Amino acid sequence: MKKLAALISLAILWSTCGQAAAVLLKSTPANDSVTDKPPTTLVLEFSERVQLHELFLKRDDEKHWKSVRNMPQNEATAFTIPVVGLSAGAYTVRWTVFTGSSALTGQVRFTVSGQQSDRTASLH
Repeated sequence: MKKLAALISLAILWSTCGQAAAVLLKSTPANDSVTDKPPTTLVLEFSERVQLHELFLKRDDEKHWKSVRNMPQNEATAFTIPVVGLSAGAYTVRWTVFTGSSALTGQVRFTVSGQQSDRTASLH
C-alpha cells in the first residue's frame, strides 16, 4: 500500500512539473521604466517558445487600445514589434500568448519623458 501511495505521489509530482507556464523574462522598454526617447520597437522575451496571440498598446490618457496589425504567426521566445508615433506620456502594453494548451496574459508599463506631441501611436 505504501508503494502504491508513493507511486501516485510521484505521478502527481511528475505531471505538475511538466506543465510549467511560460513567463515574461524581459521587455524593452522594461516594465516601469522611463525613456528619454520614444522606442521604435517593443521587445518581449519569454522563458519558452510561445505564440503571440494579442498585443495592445494604450497611452494612459487615451480611451482606446491600439492593436498589432500584422501579428507574428510563428512560435518564438522573443518578439520584436515595430511602433511609430509614440510621444511623451505613460503607456501600457497588454499581451496574451499561447503555450501548449494554456494562455498567459500580462502587461508592461513604461513612460516616455519629454515634450508632448500630437502624433498618434500605431503598431505594425
